[in-house]
Amino acid sequence: MVRSSLLVALLASTGCHALLGIDDFATVDAGPGSDAATDTFVADAQLCFGTLKSICLTQPPLGTVIIAGTLDTSTDPRCVVMTQAAGLPELCVIPAGTISIENTLVIGSRALVFIAAGSITVNGSIDASSIRGGRIGAAAVATPCSAAQNGMQGEAGGGAGGSFGTMGAGGGDGGSGGGGAAGGVAGAVAPLTAIRGGCVGGLGGKGGGPSEGAIGPSGGALVFYAGSQIAIVAAGSVYASGAGGGGGAVVGTKGGGGGGGSGGLVVLHAPSIQILGTVAANGGGGGGGGDGSAGQPGADGTTSTYNAAATGGPPQGAQQGGAGGRGSAVLIDPALGGSPPLGGDGGGGGGG
Repeated sequence: MVRSSLLVALLASTGCHALLGIDDFATVDAGPGSDAATDTFVADAQLCFGTLKSICLTQPPLGTVIIAGTLDTSTDPRCVVMTQAAGLPELCVIPAGTISIENTLVIGSRALVFIAAGSITVNGSIDASSIRGGRIGAAAVATPCSAAQNGMQGEAGGGAGGSFGTMGAGGGDGGSGGGGAAGGVAGAVAPLTAIRGGCVGGLGGKGGGPSEGAIGPSGGALVFYAGSQIAIVAAGSVYASGAGGGGGAVVGTKGGGGGGGSGGLVVLHAPSIQILGTVAANGGGGGGGGDGSAGQPGADGTTSTYNAAATGGPPQGAQQGGAGGRGSAVLIDPALGGSPPLGGDGGGGGGG
């Protein structure tokens, strides 16, 4: 199953901003320096910046910071740590006069926020995506979500894809011909009012076997605030994509695939935004169902196009596990001039 929806807002005006991974957002009052009528990006005497959350610094951001390698938001000494409401991830805020970003992997428990008094230039790839069985993007763990529902037990329904900007895809029904246990129904979407990562998929159901298809972790959270310009060069890219769900892992019985994780959050906020490269927050594909042997896992959402659907488990006699759903894509295509494309949530897992 596939669920695609419009999830990007990109406004080419003074104080323009772009958010990937959500349907819409409200600008929060940033104090005396904000202009509620025009949403103009202003740093006031209290040094407050931003949208979704007003971030106030005690000193003007100065100097040049170069970001490269692996940045762990839980431990990086450059982080100015700030809190949000209870239950939301802390923020790792890195302020500077100008910021240059080279090839960087972003992990850790805190969402990453860059604040530049001048410009932010993305020369390489900055990636806060999650990878199935591998790294977890920054702030992609323990973010508050309406949980995606798990697939039912018995004839092993698939887990639902993670919901974030809109609902993820539902999991496939288990059993041959869809006559088995129901797949998970994706969790409800809540308005985004804070900086956070995306939402995980649901577990696949068991058919009496030892395990179910594992969930796909969501994409993380990356925020860019600049006083003059954000430029993503042709070789630059920004990713916050979700991981694929695990295949139905069974021995001699049915197992539903796990739901893919939703894409995470990317915020671009500056008077001028130039995107010549890639910005994407794709959902992960749902895992394929297993029947006698394990289903194939869903594809991770780290590419800038739609994920390949996960294949079902190999046949056992006349039986075969169902295929996992595609993860949808949230992609800003420079050829579209910043027009909003479709996508954003994880695919459901295939039924066993």
